[in-house]
Amino acid sequence: MSDAKMIVHDPTGLTPDVDAKYPPWKYVARLPSVSFLDSIGAPNLENFYVVGEAWASVLGRFMPAGSTVIDIGCGCGRTARFLLLRPDIRYIGFDVFKPAIEWADRYLSPLTDGRFRFEHFDAYSAHYNPRGAMQAAEVRFPAPDASADVAFAASLFTHLLEPDANHYLKESARVLRPGGVLVASVHIEPKPGEKFSGREDRIDVEPAYFQAMAERAGLRLRERLGDVCGQETFAFERR
Repeated sequence: MSDAKMIVHDPTGLTPDVDAKYPPWKYVARLPSVSFLDSIGAPNLENFYVVGEAWASVLGRFMPAGSTVIDIGCGCGRTARFLLLRPDIRYIGFDVFKPAIEWADRYLSPLTDGRFRFEHFDAYSAHYNPRGAMQAAEVRFPAPDASADVAFAASLFTHLLEPDANHYLKESARVLRPGGVLVASVHIEPKPGEKFSGREDRIDVEPAYFQAMAERAGLRLRERLGDVCGQETFAFERR
């Protein structure tokens, strides 16, 4: 990848936190400010909505009624806001970028009657949490073994170094019930001659190699979904 300086998201300066063009409406989730959109890689509100709706639509294909759903790297709830329309599900989202979790907890959680919860993990990420107190490989997802029907990672493995990606795949397998599904996306243009390359602001991995990583973690390919919002996306099933 490029030798340019890595982009680091600063947890300061994210005010105002909501888009002032849209006032608060009862029972309606607020919209993030431009600075919050930038913190999750959304260049504008149109992209924020298009990507969130696309992921919610994909997940709906794998999400039976009454599902427990885990959002790995949830940001400020880009997909979660569309899952609010599913009153039958329970949702757990977590992220290493604390301002995003605080935003989602303030503006989304109150709309869910306790069905959605957002948690911060103070794990190191050169891109999102450079002062994190623990390593990514120490993160334990906030769910018991075999308790979730669906887990998803929208543009999460695009920011994890290989040891951390292996750990997150194993944790995904741990929390999923047998037959449960992980939907995950990756960039697929590693450096020539490499299967996995990049830094935490942009990771690329060969599709076959990512599938092999998932297999080693206890997951098998259920469906290769192809491009979803510019990233190659896979549905893996817990064996």
